Amino acid sequence: MFRFIFITLPLLFFNLVRLFLFVLCLFPGFIRFGWYYFIASDRVSLPYDSKSARQRVDVYRACTHNNGRQQQEQLDGSDSNFNMLVEELLNNSPVVIFCTGGAWMIGYKMWGALLARALTAAGMVVVIPDMRNYPLVDIPEMVDDIDLAIGWTKTNIAQYGGDPENIVVVGQSAGGHVACMAIFRNIQRKIAREIDVVATEGLGVFVPDDDERNTNISSRILEDDALNDAWSASDLKGFAAISSPMTLGSVITHSFRRHGLDDAMVERMFGFKKDEYDPCLTLHNFQSVDDKEKFLKDLPPISIYHGTKDKTVPYEASDAFYEELRRAMLDESSISFVSYVGWSHTDPILEAPMDGDHRLHRDLLNDVNKWTTSPCLIWPNDSKVNDRLCPHFMVKLSRFVNPF
Repeated sequence: MFRFIFITLPLLFFNLVRLFLFVLCLFPGFIRFGWYYFIASDRVSLPYDSKSARQRVDVYRACTHNNGRQQQEQLDGSDSNFNMLVEELLNNSPVVIFCTGGAWMIGYKMWGALLARALTAAGMVVVIPDMRNYPLVDIPEMVDDIDLAIGWTKTNIAQYGGDPENIVVVGQSAGGHVACMAIFRNIQRKIAREIDVVATEGLGVFVPDDDERNTNISSRILEDDALNDAWSASDLKGFAAISSPMTLGSVITHSFRRHGLDDAMVERMFGFKKDEYDPCLTLHNFQSVDDKEKFLKDLPPISIYHGTKDKTVPYEASDAFYEELRRAMLDESSISFVSYVGWSHTDPILEAPMDGDHRLHRDLLNDVNKWTTSPCLIWPNDSKVNDRLCPHFMVKLSRFVNPF
């Protein structure tokens, strides 16, 4: 109680003041952000499950005409080719599922609108799932939500112009962690079914000579086995993590404490299963060489993006995850790590695009072109997409007061 009153509460209040100043600095950009989300975007909101009003996805349809026209100009300029290309993009656009951040507590699907604005202009369908937050649920149930949202997308996205065979999952901050664990858990459950050994929440260990415990574990997992019936990790064309806590070791623990989150609260947030939902530990703690080979076989290509000035999820967390992937993977060409010098935790999704800096969006476009079999997409030559949303000096000021 002493720590909560004299450390946690003052830190939370201090960060709240900084957050207010941060929003104030970017207010001109947020006005245009809101206009796009509520008025201008070609967006539909749909439920992917019925347990909560938060279990919905925003589906942004691709802006195929502009991208098709640019591709036509780079080909032979004929109207017949242009019409064919637009029709193909309209019905088979690559799909990006973007899981937003929010410290597992304040995440919301609207936070991904700027990314959707850029990627739809490049010819992609963007799906942004909402998920229940803590304290309504703990992180294992958030993973359930993203699991269901990926399954919904695989089953339904063709109705909205997306290609269900060309899906890429992207996550920022806590959304990247939850999406990664949904993919990892999907693979672990597949392995468990194949060898007829089921693990606690799909992430535990088979116990020799303990038939009763293994039977009980099997029953619990099979109760929610429908979560991943609609999709398999091997169906995904790739996964990109942006500023995400992909290791939950001491680096992240210290960051939690600096932001006023004490150890007991973090444990409750993770449902007292923090180690089981640590991506780095999952890669490290294979039970056998055979399990490791099966896991890596289904793992999609992975790109990692992180700003070097991130104070919320230190850059070292992504570096540690990348090194763990390098040790585990036989084919290092399927993983990449891009650092953005000087970027904060929120730069990739807020400050940079508001300042007309679309490096992350262009990098994601390159990932989609590299991983999918869709027609090659081109970055749009459109001032509405590329111009600043906020004056440069106000973006610089926002970086100074940024609490993230």
